[in-house]
Amino acid sequence: MAYSVTFEKLIAFLRMHLTFACCWPLPPTATKLQIIYDKFFRLFNSLHAMLIICTVAYRIITQYDNTLVLIQLSCVLGTLCEIPVQIYLFTREYDRLQNIILKMENFNKHANPIERDVIQEYINKHIAIYGITLILMTVTVVALILVPLVLAQPVLELEYPFSIDYQPMRGIIYLHQSFALYQVYAQVCATVFLALLLWFPTARFEILANKFRMATEHSDWKACVREHQELLKFTKQVTISLSYITLSSLGVSTITVVFSGLTFLGQFPMIVKMQYSIVCCSSLSKVFLCTWPADHLMSMSSYVGDAAYNSLWYEYGTATQKLMLYTLFRSQRPVIVSVPGLVAALSLQHYASYVSMAFSYLTSFRAILSNDMD
Repeated sequence: MAYSVTFEKLIAFLRMHLTFACCWPLPPTATKLQIIYDKFFRLFNSLHAMLIICTVAYRIITQYDNTLVLIQLSCVLGTLCEIPVQIYLFTREYDRLQNIILKMENFNKHANPIERDVIQEYINKHIAIYGITLILMTVTVVALILVPLVLAQPVLELEYPFSIDYQPMRGIIYLHQSFALYQVYAQVCATVFLALLLWFPTARFEILANKFRMATEHSDWKACVREHQELLKFTKQVTISLSYITLSSLGVSTITVVFSGLTFLGQFPMIVKMQYSIVCCSSLSKVFLCTWPADHLMSMSSYVGDAAYNSLWYEYGTATQKLMLYTLFRSQRPVIVSVPGLVAALSLQHYASYVSMAFSYLTSFRAILSNDMD
């Protein structure tokens, strides 16, 4: 890359790029007018999404006897439902996310050169895959919006309880559907925001592990243990704020993968199959890009105990050894993103199970629909 993507630039870019995802909270210094505008903006985006959802539901009701159309619209409906659900969840976690981002920015602001190097190393290592993903998604949504404009057809083949065969109604419908598509795109891109919230504490655990290895005095050990406790509290805030957001993303992605897969296997035109195969791949990659840092966070939070054990703790007094034991015991319980009773731990192993489950549902629905159409 011609220039380095720093943490400050990354924060500024995501804050602007994810505006319509409504995932980024205002800073604590926001004025009352800014807060009112933010609430109105979130409400507007939610109501617009609900409007397009009602439109798709109306088409499903009128075409309930058409299996192929039902499959296609069910995929669209599942994707659109993520918009108001995610906005609600991000709004519910507003205060916690605001506190998390504030702590992230403060840590980066006061970090020493060594800590900054570790954070920059994480950015350099992962910026390519997330950047390419954003570029591909951007190109896709632009194509999906512009191609219907060139072909003089709507973005989505929907029905309305009123006539739309005149201008400016055609233009209004086109803008309405295009903006809904952009909202879906924004929610998919919000995965990068979730990944940032997971990669940052992972980098901090690595920084802490390096400090444990370099500790030479009892006071250094106490400082490391104190930082370990603060970091555990911080990661607990992160995992709590992301748990139900992740669950909703998994649920919507499952619906999208199943019905887009049925669209791909069904008797649809090739252009439709290509569109929904892109939707299917996007849903799988969205879950992976969030699962990957969650799995790495589990490993790195346990790695702190290994770093403490491999240090020179045995050369110091009993007090230092007790601190080491406490750190070891706590590190045996890794930091996980979970939903009690539903998701034990978000990890790559869980992602493999998720993909297997989604395709099992796809196979079952395919068999049922084949029997119905026969």
